[in-house]
Amino acid sequence: MAPAVLYEQQEQIVTITLNRPEALNAINRELKQGLIDALQRFDADDTARVAIITGAGRAFCAGRDLKERAADNAAGIQARASDSLGTDSLYTFPRPKKPLIAAINGYAMAGGWAIAQLCDLRLAAAEAKLGITEARWSLLPPFAALLPRLIPMAHVLELVFTAEPITAQRAFEIGFVNKVVPGERLMAEARALAERLLANAPLSLRIFKELAYRGLEMSEPALAALTQQLYDQLLQSEDAKEGPRAFAEKRRPRWQGR
Repeated sequence: MAPAVLYEQQEQIVTITLNRPEALNAINRELKQGLIDALQRFDADDTARVAIITGAGRAFCAGRDLKERAADNAAGIQARASDSLGTDSLYTFPRPKKPLIAAINGYAMAGGWAIAQLCDLRLAAAEAKLGITEARWSLLPPFAALLPRLIPMAHVLELVFTAEPITAQRAFEIGFVNKVVPGERLMAEARALAERLLANAPLSLRIFKELAYRGLEMSEPALAALTQQLYDQLLQSEDAKEGPRAFAEKRRPRWQGR
């Protein structure tokens, strides 16, 4: 039986594929744990610098496997908020320190939207549909409480209140998706974007990611203090010396990530 999550690395780029196409890559216990393991593996591997998440078949991820939830209910297993919230944040899955790209190849509903939201950059196939559909089934989308940090509140409330999918183009228009591309070009475009990130200093990207997400919850003075602290760390690195040296010598930098 094929694993629910596939992990492949080519040079410094990792591709993580949600692999339950017969169930539209719905999140059951196996897929949830497989994705957690893949994200942790990516983050711990110094040879991997950028990861792409996509789905097998015609869906990115259809959200929680409600057949599994219904079976649990029938067996008297009480669902808990912690099943969806996870232990680290309002997201079910851990957020890697390194750049994460979503290649949304098809349906991204409910928990599938959450996985896309977890990523830093999002590309979508033109035919993809995205939605926050929990209200249809008397469930709650915890990840949507953080969504106003990315898109206006009015759009968040419309998505949650109507529980209706939107097109990839609409997701681009409201600022959730970075780019819409033809479906047959999706993975090539995602890999090309990953290659563009690889051209830049890994510590710069990693530290700015931390600064950007932590800064969302900080006052301006606290953010200024954190910026100084993290920038001082960066300036003490080998890469911070390599960058100006490469510029002066008119060559491409050789990043070490330290």
